[in-house]
Amino acid sequence: MKNRDTVALVIFPMTFPMKQFLRSAILASVAIASVGASSAQTNPGFILFGSNRDNALDYCLDSGQSSANDRYYLEVKPQKFKVSEIILSFPEHYTGIIDTDLVELRVMSDGECRGGKAIPITSAKLDQSSRRLVVIPKAEIPAETRLRVVLSNVRNPNNGGFFQIDARVLRADVPVPVYIGSYIMTIN
Repeated sequence: MKNRDTVALVIFPMTFPMKQFLRSAILASVAIASVGASSAQTNPGFILFGSNRDNALDYCLDSGQSSANDRYYLEVKPQKFKVSEIILSFPEHYTGIIDTDLVELRVMSDGECRGGKAIPITSAKLDQSSRRLVVIPKAEIPAETRLRVVLSNVRNPNNGGFFQIDARVLRADVPVPVYIGSYIMTIN
């Protein structure tokens, strides 16, 4: 006689409380799954250790899923000087694809992540060797202006993880890049 692995399925008669419990459990799991699937990354979270704790910049992602098309909303904090360029530096292990034709600058109000008034840009250039994206507005951005850099049609990296994207601005009066912070981005 051959050994066979068998699985026995035991069916218990369902009582009314058991049916109600199962129905509630199924509805709760569907609700939790739908909330998890629709949520997107909205900020850097809590940084407990490391040098970027005080320099973490806010951001929002529409998807936040690896290998997905996404839109990034990256905060540029108000500066005490006019800004002539925004420079984003991506780490080597970031393998996402950025569509430079769909880069925007937007003036934001407090607490707003999406939306805002678009600012015309002259160019958005990605230098593959230095892994930098340089966004140049048509006119200098006045001091104390709250901005977002919006990167649309970004193809997220195939492998999720943590990515530190450093942000600098070029002063309009003295053309020196000034480090303003980092986006500690998580892609699932």
